[in-house]
Amino acid sequence: MAVPLLWLLTPVCLLVAFAAAQNCTVAHTFGGDDTPSFFSSLQSCASRSVIFAPNTTYNILTPLVVNDSDITISILGNLSLPTNVTAIQAAVNASASGFWFYFSGTNVTLLGSEAEEWGWINSWGQQWWDAGNQIARPHLLGFAVTNGLVANLKFYQPIAWCVSLAAALNVLVKNTVIDARSTGSFPFNTDGFDATGSNLLIEDSVILNGDDALAIGQGSIGSKNITFRRAYVGYQSHGASIGSLGKDPSQPANVSDVLVENVFFENTLYGARFKSWEGGTGLARNVTYRNIGLQNVTFPLYITQSYVDQNDPGGQRFDNASVVMQEFTYDNFWGSINTYHPGDGSCVSDPCWYYEPGADGTQAILFRCNPGACQNFNVSNINIRPQSGVPATIICNNPPVNSSHPGYACINGTFIPQY
Repeated sequence: MAVPLLWLLTPVCLLVAFAAAQNCTVAHTFGGDDTPSFFSSLQSCASRSVIFAPNTTYNILTPLVVNDSDITISILGNLSLPTNVTAIQAAVNASASGFWFYFSGTNVTLLGSEAEEWGWINSWGQQWWDAGNQIARPHLLGFAVTNGLVANLKFYQPIAWCVSLAAALNVLVKNTVIDARSTGSFPFNTDGFDATGSNLLIEDSVILNGDDALAIGQGSIGSKNITFRRAYVGYQSHGASIGSLGKDPSQPANVSDVLVENVFFENTLYGARFKSWEGGTGLARNVTYRNIGLQNVTFPLYITQSYVDQNDPGGQRFDNASVVMQEFTYDNFWGSINTYHPGDGSCVSDPCWYYEPGADGTQAILFRCNPGACQNFNVSNINIRPQSGVPATIICNNPPVNSSHPGYACINGTFIPQY
């Protein structure tokens, strides 16, 4: 009796499929460095879809830098950085990028697990924070990709800067968790997303950190068409920031078409924040913050055009120059101002770096615009109250120009919405 050909082929097909799956799954070595195993799997995987296996914690003891295209990496287990501080510092000092994970190329997908306990990257940041160690800290994840997806990733105790999208183009980031809460000393510089790229969408995030949850800076060709939406931002975060811009006056800022919407800030230092350097140049245009909830936030709506980093003040500043803000919209803010315990745990100087003359924990709006540098503003539906129950106030030193309906009176006193 003739044996059907399908019966003969099925075991062969299963064997081939099993072998392919084995080649695409990163092998784990107990106590060893799994970075070489990742590159071995990437090289041998015909499907270009590499898997960190479920129920496994991998040791990424040396930086993982990938310049490749048309690949998918699934982190279904967990990844762990070294617990040895000096080992990380040595690797960072030897690295060209300064990142522990860095991806560049086209059509790159980076997936975590949908399971709550898996898909985490643990950086063991607590020991760095408690020691006040800011020497040779790694940037955790760089994703300088064209046409990319990052989904379902979770980051625990990043040592410092977490996710960089600098130079990224056409990238979607969704369903991410960044947990930089400290049980001891303040987690300095634990920025969430550096969104200095173009055509970026970041949605459905939980960010608990000690610096900007979102920071949109200036790249070499500008940053544009960036959306940050449906996020919860808490712990002692510094909010959703445009900037800092204009640090080098010879490199004009170029940021446009930014939307921050449906975000809730709780116990944060800032909510909607803009910061540009004294003497900066360039333009930030068409920026919208809308549908923003706040609870216990020190500075809900905040602008400074005279920002200076005390630790790195840069070169000579020219007071008569400013990064110009055009077409800024702030709509539908509600919640409470941190009246009784304003600020966060990052203060190490007197006065504190975020000290604002005249601020007393009642300001819904603090807009320190340089003359003529804030243009075509629209502020509406601001329903924010101090925790003490007194009327909200405003600090404003220069009114916006070319603004037919700014929505607020530029005074130093009680905030009176104009519509």
